[in-house]
Amino acid sequence: MATNPSRPFQELKILCFGDSLTAGYSMWGLQFHPYAEQLKEVLQAAFPSATIEVVVEGMSGAQPYDWIIILGGTNDLGWGGQPEEIYEALQEVWSMALATGANVLALTIIEAAVRDPSLIRRRDALNALIAEHEADRFYHMDLCRAIPFFAMEERKRDAIWDDGLHLKAEGYKMMGNAIGAHLAALLPTVENMKNMQATKVGNAESG
Repeated sequence: MATNPSRPFQELKILCFGDSLTAGYSMWGLQFHPYAEQLKEVLQAAFPSATIEVVVEGMSGAQPYDWIIILGGTNDLGWGGQPEEIYEALQEVWSMALATGANVLALTIIEAAVRDPSLIRRRDALNALIAEHEADRFYHMDLCRAIPFFAMEERKRDAIWDDGLHLKAEGYKMMGNAIGAHLAALLPTVENMKNMQATKVGNAESG
């Protein structure tokens, strides 16, 4: 990425990594609407002069990315997993992503159409752990707050939710809009920090 503060970047490569919600699973697997498609539209509108690539796949390490967006733990919660155990597994994934040199944006887990007290308690606890995690180049976004299930007006909820867990095309578009807006606001700050660090290193070497 370029280091000119007046032009945050010329190229941006993003990997969206996760499970079925990242893939855009809908209609029992007959359709897929990855949020990555809308994410790219939002970012391209915010940074029209940049070349932006958004990919949905596994972390093979074959291609370097500027950002890796990670959503994980949804299925583990559904299978009865405990927050601390899922958090440990997520930390391993985040560490692998950070080791590539990318920035990481971790997403909290959204609600589902289940009022199981145990599930709600475990999801809230896991989301808190995600939000409290700290590491260099690690950031998080509260996707759960951005796409609420129970607090949403019923007509809108019916329009975006598919099976109570996965979303319809409109829901994944909403997801992409929310993540895109968050990342668009975050990018200039992160790039400025990178530029300042590069300047300090350059000054130290020249001095």
